[in-house]
Amino acid sequence: MPHGTIGSMKPIAHIHTDLPQKFGIPRNSFLAPHLQGSIVFEPEFALDAAVAGLESFSHLWLIWQFENGTPGGTAKDIAADSATANKAGTNDNWSPTVRPPRLGGTERVGVFATRSPFRPNPIGLTCVKIDSIEHSEAGPIIHVLGADLRDGTPILDIKPYIPFADCHEDASGGWIEDAPWQELEVEFPKELQQRVEPEKLPGLVEVLRQDPRRAGSKHEPERIYHLAYAGYDVAFTVDGTRLAVIEIQTSA
Repeated sequence: MPHGTIGSMKPIAHIHTDLPQKFGIPRNSFLAPHLQGSIVFEPEFALDAAVAGLESFSHLWLIWQFENGTPGGTAKDIAADSATANKAGTNDNWSPTVRPPRLGGTERVGVFATRSPFRPNPIGLTCVKIDSIEHSEAGPIIHVLGADLRDGTPILDIKPYIPFADCHEDASGGWIEDAPWQELEVEFPKELQQRVEPEKLPGLVEVLRQDPRRAGSKHEPERIYHLAYAGYDVAFTVDGTRLAVIEIQTSA
């Protein structure tokens, strides 16, 4: 007899990050270690007692719900995604195989051998570094670094990272070890860098270096892409392994 479905879960918190769209989000945590995030608890769980002892840990596991939303890459996509209340996207038509970005978006492997966001159940797992824990009047806020989550992502659970149990020095990386990731060289004029808040600049450069474009994108050196980041619309082009930032504007 088949097992029944598990009862519905509700978020305990939401994370606020500088990436409001799926476009640009690093494909794994710590690929952009300076990306900032703040975990804000729902009122029911916003209790100092619930995070007591957490300050003694350096890292956390976040269990969260994927929100794929509107695909990005253009100014129009940014506007459309901002205007859409439901950012969940859909996983109804999941596939048993997917095309990982690390394989250029051309080769397929089993979905359970990847961390693809398109899964039977849209659940994500991420390790982040604790930057600080703020005790506000509205409850605790956990400030983290290196999160690969879009702004507003629902957090289902939080667990401490335990080095002796979670770190396996003899672990193998499977097919990923045979497919090294090619980072881009970022050309970012000083006058444009000065338009970005200094504390946000390192994370932006790291995001751009990881290549926000869809895997297997065509070679279109004249095409202008748009990335929504920390309240900015970042316009850039890509020619081979060189990404050039050509404009920074404050998002409307």
